[in-house]
Amino acid sequence: MKSLSLPNAHNITSLAIGKFDGMHLAHSTLLGRLDSQGALLCIETSESCALTPKHTKERYTKYPIFYLPLSAIKNFSGAEFARFIIQRFTNLKKLVVGYDFRFGKDRAFGASDLEFLLPQLEIIVVEEFCVNEIGVHSSLIKEFIATGNFKMANSLLGRAYSILGASVQGQNLGSKELFATINIQCNGYFLPENGVYATLSKITCDDLQDSKTRTLLAPFADRYLKSVSFIGNRLSTDRAFSIETHILEAFIPILPPILEISFIQKLRDNRHFQNRHELKNQITIDIAQAKILLEKREL
Repeated sequence: MKSLSLPNAHNITSLAIGKFDGMHLAHSTLLGRLDSQGALLCIETSESCALTPKHTKERYTKYPIFYLPLSAIKNFSGAEFARFIIQRFTNLKKLVVGYDFRFGKDRAFGASDLEFLLPQLEIIVVEEFCVNEIGVHSSLIKEFIATGNFKMANSLLGRAYSILGASVQGQNLGSKELFATINIQCNGYFLPENGVYATLSKITCDDLQDSKTRTLLAPFADRYLKSVSFIGNRLSTDRAFSIETHILEAFIPILPPILEISFIQKLRDNRHFQNRHELKNQITIDIAQAKILLEKREL
């Protein structure tokens, strides 16, 4: 326990503990119980794909986040866990957890044990948060995303599910023979099933060093641009896996450094086409459907 340090934790007076994957509506209820000197203690598991990978969670909260590997504390007794909390957060007054919070070896301790283990703190246990009588949980949101049901996934998240990635060079077939696309390399995210989606794409230029490119992209930066996105293996060409987006609005042919893709609705499954003419016809139909869907949505 001596080796587990949490820098700059001594000014924290309220703390919410959890995995916080998704930063969804149920998590918002926990954060709503923090005071102005609040923080999140995010327990990191070994999951390779997340709704909000590490350091993307900061985009959805004003509070600082402290990351702690589950492996470092999973064998603690209840008393050891309590001691760890008060030793690392020396000015802590309030602890906020969900009703299903578990800790300690073999998950032997629950939220109700905290009042006895930490009598000096105000313990707030937040009950299950529901949307239309459906409990909001990251695992359920993943199930909806995995099957392309973004109406349900986004209603539980309280926002459109999005992935963030760096632009990479593609085959350049789209700009020459089909429709120009932006390809992104995306790591650590839980991805929807393969298919074509109506999406909103947002360009980020914050870390862009090239001033000329920054100037050219400035009119498009930090705006939600209507788009159609593809996820899956390119069955009509090299069969390589790709994530690519076609911007439906007027756009210049420059790769943005970072692109965020927000999923609104699935249009169709990925399928093989006999030739590029057939593929282009289908993409034309996809674009028309996406425009209708996205025009109805308030951005």
